[in-house]
Amino acid sequence: MMTNNNLNLDRAEEPSATASFVWISILTLAGVGGSLVISCVTPFVALAVALAGTVRLSVALRAMTVIWLANQFIGFAFFHFPRTPNSVSLGLASGAAALLSVVVAAVVMKRATAVPILARAALALALGFAAYEAVLFVAALFLGGVETFSPAIIAQLALNNAAWLAGLIALNELVAILCKPWLGAAPRMLKAA
Repeated sequence: MMTNNNLNLDRAEEPSATASFVWISILTLAGVGGSLVISCVTPFVALAVALAGTVRLSVALRAMTVIWLANQFIGFAFFHFPRTPNSVSLGLASGAAALLSVVVAAVVMKRATAVPILARAALALALGFAAYEAVLFVAALFLGGVETFSPAIIAQLALNNAAWLAGLIALNELVAILCKPWLGAAPRMLKAA
């Protein structure tokens, strides 16, 4: 039986709207930074898992859309992506793949509650990455670029996303600690299910 004190403790640990906004903004800036530093090889799947593990699906999808749009803007404005129908189509495919990875990660994070949280995040990353790459591979079948799906390149991208996810989990814990005194509880990936 839940008492009023337990109910109040549960509510006190709910993320505040301000702290949630700060966390989403940090993830968006991480996506933009990744786009600038790694020549538009944004770790979409790591960001998808971080979003899916901390905010509602609808919010995660909107945030991923903003991250993808920023990535496309940076690619076309700063890295001189060709302004061709093929390039735009590949960009749209990457957006669809990023959104699908959010959905896959959200399902895993929500449904695999019997799995410890770090293993659940790793599973969400693996399945989200598989979905992301599958969408891009299908697009490459029609638009060209299948040769970029070599095992070495896929492994490098998977490792990149895994490293980013580890960093985002650590960053999330830091944000949770630093935000609490000023902004209230922040959304946490490592919270108990």
